[in-house]
Amino acid sequence: MERIARLTTGLTLFAFAACHFTSHAMGLFRLPTMDAVGRNILLSPWQGWVGRSALFVSLFVHASLGLRALYRRRHLRIPAAEAWQLGLGLSIPFLIIPHAVNVRLGAVLYGLDDSYYRILYQYWMTSPATGLLRQFTLLCFVWVHGCIGIHFWLRFRSFYGKCRPILLAIVVLLPFLAVLGLVNAGWDTAMTAALQPGFAETHGPPPPGTPKAFALAALRNLWEALQLAYVALVGGILALRFWRNIRERKAALRITYPNGRVVEVPHGFSVLEASRWARIPHAAICGGRGRCSTCRVRVARGLDGLPPSMPGERETLDRVNAPPFVRLACQLRPAHDVSVVPLLPASVVPQGIRSTVNESREVHITALFIDLRGSTDLAAGRLPFDALFIIDRYVQRVTAALQAHGGHVTSVAGDGIMSVFGIGAGNAAAGATSALQAALAIWESLEQLSTELQAEIAQPLAFGIGMHSGIAAVGSILVLGRPSVMFLGDTGNVAARLEAMTKELRCTVIVSDAVLGVAGHAVPATALHELQIRGREGQPCRALVLRSRDEALSLIPFAELTAAAGRLRRLSRVR
Repeated sequence: MERIARLTTGLTLFAFAACHFTSHAMGLFRLPTMDAVGRNILLSPWQGWVGRSALFVSLFVHASLGLRALYRRRHLRIPAAEAWQLGLGLSIPFLIIPHAVNVRLGAVLYGLDDSYYRILYQYWMTSPATGLLRQFTLLCFVWVHGCIGIHFWLRFRSFYGKCRPILLAIVVLLPFLAVLGLVNAGWDTAMTAALQPGFAETHGPPPPGTPKAFALAALRNLWEALQLAYVALVGGILALRFWRNIRERKAALRITYPNGRVVEVPHGFSVLEASRWARIPHAAICGGRGRCSTCRVRVARGLDGLPPSMPGERETLDRVNAPPFVRLACQLRPAHDVSVVPLLPASVVPQGIRSTVNESREVHITALFIDLRGSTDLAAGRLPFDALFIIDRYVQRVTAALQAHGGHVTSVAGDGIMSVFGIGAGNAAAGATSALQAALAIWESLEQLSTELQAEIAQPLAFGIGMHSGIAAVGSILVLGRPSVMFLGDTGNVAARLEAMTKELRCTVIVSDAVLGVAGHAVPATALHELQIRGREGQPCRALVLRSRDEALSLIPFAELTAAAGRLRRLSRVR
């Protein structure tokens, strides 16, 4: 619930900021347009009681959660992006209090004009050294804080990588236009005040002793008091943290790491916080939010008596089939001495390979693995280059079919080819359907290749295909300067083991029911076999076993397969 509340309120505030920035950008068309279009149209959804209630509730809840996060952290040795997000988030309320009190409470309590005319006159003419600087700083802090939060939220989404160039353009362009709009409208305000009689008297500071002057003085006293109260609140939280840490250090516990190093930390530290506190490298791609399992540790000693895993941690561990003695370091807060062994290296990258793992994301993909049978018999009695020619033709036909249907070839090991579908489409159903189309196209293409090579081979080429759908971590690596798609997870392993079972069952293709379900193809239950996959004892896999193309067409009825096969035939002729 805390995560949902933080996300909901954060998105609400970011939407308001985007509307505000767009309103400021209207200043490029001069001050009257900025006030008429920006304030009265773009900001109108936030001026009713529903919009104002949502805005102020979101601001209060989001700020409260930020202060709570500050209190809960046992130390502030955190990655730079998290430190910037936390620091900017704590600064925003202090900067926004004068603006909110001066504009919103001024209009509600004293009926002051909340138009851009008065606000820009105040910033550009009355107090440019303080008010204008504070406003530009507030714009920068709000936007950067919101963008960091949205990045942390979206970076594991399948569509994020595809949309990042567009989002980056918006992220840079919108605040730039907002600043330009404020500057242009400010110049317009100064020129109008100099040329138009009565403009300064209407929108400028009132004469001393008038009710309007009294209202502005009262508002200033109010927002200064609120700023002091906020500073006192943050200072109080820091003092409480200091007092709590002193109290907890009296009952410190010891965490032992594999190299024999012992870290003594107070109660309440998570294992990941202890690693960061002691500057011990510890993998945590998601930033310690329980969204990945890269920080997981094996509890070598002290498992009994540990607090039970919460539902979020348990769900993540179940997805990687972790045994009971494996926990997430970011979620495990031991209450007694323990020994832990991190299961993933923190930052071990082979020379010549640069990983972009921070840009990886969880995607529901479909893996297709194909292997040529009897490849050793093909080499028997042939010159090496003759055998290589046949294998090369096989690899070319298979990769052409995979790429023609949107597949990404992730590895080619001899005659075994692993591929992944559903990355670029951002749609699991589209990826599964494309994989089924590719399997049928490969089948037809290799039958054609066998016919073409019948003078060279004694019998048609035999192969096996295994297909499975599931969640995988998809990213890319740069190998000697060239990008290559990679995916990690159990999905590829299951696909490879299904292919291995095609030999035992004397069939050509095995498609798991996960692929059929994601693709939306209803297959009669009588056509499915219950298979026991090696390494997944106790977890039988229901799958469709196909021995001929005609059987595949009859059990998986969708018309696109015929068109897909036609496209591949044309592509094969070109090759």
